[in-house]
Amino acid sequence: MVPRRYYWLLLASTLLMASGFVVSKLFIIDGIHPLVLVASRFTLAGALAVCWLLLRRQLETPKTLRDMGGLLVVGTLQTAVLFGTGFIAMGHLSAATISLLTLTMPIWVTAILSLVTRELPPLRQLIALAVGMCGVALIIGSGVNQAGMGELRWFALALVGAACWASATVFTKTAGLTITGWSLNAWQMLVGGVEVLIIAVAMDLPGIELVLMNDLLLFAWLVVPASILSFGFWFTALKLGGAAVTSGYLFLIPLFTALLSVPVLNATFAPMQLVGGVAVGSAVWLMSRASI
Repeated sequence: MVPRRYYWLLLASTLLMASGFVVSKLFIIDGIHPLVLVASRFTLAGALAVCWLLLRRQLETPKTLRDMGGLLVVGTLQTAVLFGTGFIAMGHLSAATISLLTLTMPIWVTAILSLVTRELPPLRQLIALAVGMCGVALIIGSGVNQAGMGELRWFALALVGAACWASATVFTKTAGLTITGWSLNAWQMLVGGVEVLIIAVAMDLPGIELVLMNDLLLFAWLVVPASILSFGFWFTALKLGGAAVTSGYLFLIPLFTALLSVPVLNATFAPMQLVGGVAVGSAVWLMSRASI
């Protein structure tokens, strides 16, 4: 029996992650470049998380070239590419759409593992793959019908990010890194944030100017609750409930994102987008049940 706090951790984690999409969209609407936002958010979040773990003497540090290379791979794929591509696409698509496309990560994990092992997944996972792909097609098709073929590239960019997250997940499972949990999360945020920061400086992008108190509070929320705490709660829930069961609750992230987007961003959704979202969420749930 999993403790009751497991469900509270899941609820808090997914709600905080969803708020990160909505707050990021607000900053992008205000004119902050997506790459600058990614660089600022995750460099600061990673540095704070590393310092906090160091003060508590709980920080795991890389001791071999293998660990250092592993952190570089995970940080690049799971922070720099995932959020870099996702935030750029968010400049043209809704926060809920980006969170839905990001949610397809478990679907790509199954596909990548099948290619690596050269084995077909079980029937339930094959059904989940088909349902998930149909959901993605409905989301993209509805968006293209509304905005035209020119928007197709932004959907593709968000899916590239989700596929990179999936690749990082498969790598983490198979690489045998000695750094795990909160420490892995802290390092990968810092590595990915610094990488995007270097790109932003090389492109001579304007920095973030937070003048109003409201902007300062929103950015603080983005860095601490929506980044450090959300992923920390998620890793804790993974330990309590296991990856197979816990991953099924990822569908809560786009649900909460959509619900928050309505009052905060005045968002509206086409019927086919809603059907596609339900299909993607169902696919993720089926994936988790097939893994038990």
